[in-house]
Amino acid sequence: MFIVAGVVVLLGVALAWRGLSSSGDVATPEARVSASRQGGREPSPAVAREGGAPATSAERPSGTPEVAEPMREHEGVLLAEVSGAAGPVKGARVTLYVLSPRDVRRGRAAWFVAGRGSTDAQGRVTLAARPGAYLVTAKADGFATAREGVIRPVGEARTQVRLTLGAGAVLEGSTLARASREPVPLTRLTLSPRTLLSSRIQDVPEEEQHAQVSDARGLFRFEGLAPGEYQLEALAPGHAPRRVERIHVPMSGLTVELDGSAFIEGFVEQADGAPASGADVTAAGMGAPLHAETSEGGGFSLEVAPGVYEVSARMGSHTGAAPGRVVVGAGMTVREVRIRLGAASSIAGVVRGKGTGAPVEGASVAVVLEALAHLPNAALVPVASAVTTEDGRFSLEGLAPGAYTVNVQARGHRKWSREGIRLLDGQRFDVAAELEANGRIEGLVVDEASTPLAGVHVAAEWRWGRRPIEEVLSAVSDEAGRFVLEDVPPTDVYVAARRDGSQMHVREKVSVKAGETQQLRIQLSGEGLLEGTVRTEAGKVPQQPVTVYALREGVARTESLQVPASRDGTWSMRVRAGRYKLIAWLSETGNQSGDQEKAVEVEVGQTQQVALQVREARHPIRVTVLEPNGAPSIAATVMASDVGSSEVLIEDVTDAAGQVTVVADSVSGRALRIWATNGGRRGELPSVAVSQESVTLQLAAAGSLVGTVRSAGGRAVDGFRLVVSGTRSDEDFVTRLESEFAGARFNVDDVPVGPIGVTATLADGRAGAVEAVSTSGGTTQVEVVVEAGGGVSGRLVDATGAPVAQAFVDVDGIMSPETGPDGRFSLTDLASGPRRLTAWSRTTARAERQVRLEPGKVLDVGDWKLGRPRVESGRLGIHFGMDGKDVTVSALMEDLHQGALRVGDVVRSIDGTPVLDVGQARERELGAPGSPATLLIRRASHTYPVTVTRAP
Repeated sequence: MFIVAGVVVLLGVALAWRGLSSSGDVATPEARVSASRQGGREPSPAVAREGGAPATSAERPSGTPEVAEPMREHEGVLLAEVSGAAGPVKGARVTLYVLSPRDVRRGRAAWFVAGRGSTDAQGRVTLAARPGAYLVTAKADGFATAREGVIRPVGEARTQVRLTLGAGAVLEGSTLARASREPVPLTRLTLSPRTLLSSRIQDVPEEEQHAQVSDARGLFRFEGLAPGEYQLEALAPGHAPRRVERIHVPMSGLTVELDGSAFIEGFVEQADGAPASGADVTAAGMGAPLHAETSEGGGFSLEVAPGVYEVSARMGSHTGAAPGRVVVGAGMTVREVRIRLGAASSIAGVVRGKGTGAPVEGASVAVVLEALAHLPNAALVPVASAVTTEDGRFSLEGLAPGAYTVNVQARGHRKWSREGIRLLDGQRFDVAAELEANGRIEGLVVDEASTPLAGVHVAAEWRWGRRPIEEVLSAVSDEAGRFVLEDVPPTDVYVAARRDGSQMHVREKVSVKAGETQQLRIQLSGEGLLEGTVRTEAGKVPQQPVTVYALREGVARTESLQVPASRDGTWSMRVRAGRYKLIAWLSETGNQSGDQEKAVEVEVGQTQQVALQVREARHPIRVTVLEPNGAPSIAATVMASDVGSSEVLIEDVTDAAGQVTVVADSVSGRALRIWATNGGRRGELPSVAVSQESVTLQLAAAGSLVGTVRSAGGRAVDGFRLVVSGTRSDEDFVTRLESEFAGARFNVDDVPVGPIGVTATLADGRAGAVEAVSTSGGTTQVEVVVEAGGGVSGRLVDATGAPVAQAFVDVDGIMSPETGPDGRFSLTDLASGPRRLTAWSRTTARAERQVRLEPGKVLDVGDWKLGRPRVESGRLGIHFGMDGKDVTVSALMEDLHQGALRVGDVVRSIDGTPVLDVGQARERELGAPGSPATLLIRRASHTYPVTVTRAP
């Protein structure tokens, strides 16, 4: 397994451009103000039908704007039914919010009011609503607000949603300064409900937030809240903003700890070194961009939230940027940030249709800072944006030197991105964006008897995380079982189908082609109900949020399902019949606290009751990762293994405070090796006792790389792709940086320390590579000579000769696409000379081989046989879990001990010594390489010994 340093945080909701209006347009607040100034009339709200009355203009709150194009009843309606403990509620005020698509120029999705109305005597109101994603709220005097997220699918004329009004709950607590423990008065607290839709984005409509200010003693109290999960944000003068992601309401005694503000200070100089007075300085990163103007001496000071920033300056036609990212912690001041102004850079180009060459007019083009793209809670506000002209052209001027990502979006086409564009002083980078036309999927849903099924919800999802594809509206099958998914991006799509009320999808992979229609047949099997409770070891309801996880036997982890447990510790999910592994864990520490497992069988039409247990970690270690300057390291990858081993047992990512909790309950020894990476920075603690409550790990500074690219034949070099990769082979991770440059020069920071490989590839296929050594805090200079590129191809097979799918081949940091069912791979435009090939997959061991590539030739390595998955010498290749107080077999390495052991077996002892927990099982498991191990197992009502062999 490769642990790739860096975290790609991807978020999405099931929307498409055309779902928001007949033309697909959505009014921005600016557009609505402009229309008002020009005498334009704002659209009226949707009129309620079944006895409900529309809200009057006097009742309309300010804040969230209305959609530009009113909802129309012929496009579909949403029926809201509002009830309380005594039955239907008449006169409840219902608001319908629609979530707009994510616009690359806006950088995020946005809410708009789609309609308002009040319920009739039956507690009903019908509002026009075209297909899309909505938040529905109901308010009535004497009740807490009820909210529900709902998807209006294509093909469904009327969608029903039920909202239940109840008594309000209370959230109370206090705001304290973390360092002094003194109260922080006048803290503004904003509470936002987490709903089906809002949990995927960072905000909810303004009117649905709750605000309070703490008093002189730092105390606060929210009343009239609907019970459920919320997100809390706190803001106080002189203190850094604080966000608490998940809070259960009702709650009392909540303590919100605030850190001191952070500051970035420095100087801006002109090209000749003179102070740049009156320059505009911008810090972009956490939250909205912040600005300051330099003094007569060129100095500036910015009060910022703790986090990561790109700091740039502009004065007239000149721009500049601070070298590297600026990382600052709470109560910390980063000084001596120096920016030298030079000629401004630019990105320009054309947007065309792929295959047609026709210019795309009206495409949105936006540039964001690449350093912030994968950070949690970073505000990805574009630094520049444009709309293509009639000939498809655009130009983005006045950019400071730095690394950028260009995003292009146009209706009817797949989104296009180009990462790693690095601009040096005064450079112009030309981009040609070729957009692929979207395709469509026509399908049929049937049951086990091939009978068409109506009312089945169908959505297009990405492979990982069951994330819906934002551009594609979900659909529902008609009476003939048929459905259509429009505007599907041309790529591998997973079409998920589920019955109404079900959680577990049947997912079918579809390779969508540009401009084409794909046919799909989905067969649903019988379902059953999984439900139960989650309790602590003491038999009490957990006070912290709990996640329940289900994985059907024989499927990939990408097909797993997670649902939150309710406040009372209950949970329920309707799933396909089959055998499942169930785990519950405390959401704060993730599945590290989820060693309690149940293996259950779900039968068609039956309800399976399951009592799950979750426990507080016995050996939690709070790891704080610091940057080289002492600031918290955000989104650092933290890994843990047994002392002296590189096998990753625990992996997690630090939060905005640079912290993560490592749970050492399930390790075999009394100490852990803990290490962390963040870009090219790295740090390690060789031995941490599991009894320690907290540790601090500081990253060492990365290196920098500068150089030039030269053609062996003397031809000019005017742009290239550069890949920098660490060449360590003693660890299960690799750091890889990919950048694009104009001209023949390059400058890359945050380079991993130690041996590195540097590869340059030109657009015409010429390529070259060199090896170098990077030093911490130092600058390494290299020259890369390019010539005609070579290539390598072959087929990956396992020990039996069968092709290996879903595998990868890496050539000094350049990675092949994932292999298909035939196991074949191919890489071109590679530097000639000695090259190292690395292959790996989930089902095989990592393998390496050395080859020599010739200029202009493709080397066919034939069948490359990969071994079985790597098992640490002396171990059994078994993953252990807990079912109550029983140690169980949680998972087996593929094809290992098959028949002798199975998932769910209870392990009583190993080699005659009882095992009481996972840590003891791992300790007893380890033995002499190649030696036998005898496990006493219990399966069903039988207990008997099983002898297996440890890895050599």
